[in-house]
Amino acid sequence: MPKIYVQDTERAVVLRSGAQPMILPPGTHRIKKSGERVTMIDLRPTLVRIAGQETLTADGVSVRCGATVTYKITDPLGWTNASRDNSGEELLYLDAQLAMRDLIAAADATALLSTRTEMSKAFAEQMAHAEQAYGITVVNAQIRDISFPGDLRTKFAQVALAKQESAAALERARGEQATLRSLANAARQLESNPQLHQLRALIALERGGGQLVINTSESKAN
Repeated sequence: MPKIYVQDTERAVVLRSGAQPMILPPGTHRIKKSGERVTMIDLRPTLVRIAGQETLTADGVSVRCGATVTYKITDPLGWTNASRDNSGEELLYLDAQLAMRDLIAAADATALLSTRTEMSKAFAEQMAHAEQAYGITVVNAQIRDISFPGDLRTKFAQVALAKQESAAALERARGEQATLRSLANAARQLESNPQLHQLRALIALERGGGQLVINTSESKAN
């Protein structure tokens, strides 16, 4: 009888004709050669990269994006049953590809710029539905590397620059208004209190280091 060795990070699923399948824990096991098929399952996290592809947004803009899904198998028998005729990773790749396309197709191009984080969260929620189907736990799933056509990137850059220039102009206008209000307030105070002219002259002399000449004859005449 042949022997197999199952490592700590593995489980062995033994499929037997006409009998219930078995899951072998870590260690050395003997199996029958005829009528049994052994599938080794790696329980360590596995990264699946969904290659970048062209997808149309809701407003008809062609964008290129990719995604990543990190999963680990928590139910070896469920994973084996789900992928008995196909590779489980290929099926998971297809599910992730379709989920990514659906999310991109439901969003406008401009919305993709400001909702990338929310888009990845929605993608992770959709991929979580695959856990029961494949006997896995999705550790991480996110949409990555969203890129736009060159002419559209230029337009987005122009819009961003226009927004910055508008914000700067608004800030300058606010500063000018504050300065005008301050000058108008000072003028009203000088008009209502002429002695402030002399006080202002004294402050200017103090800052400039000049000399003050007092007309004593005028004070005596008074």
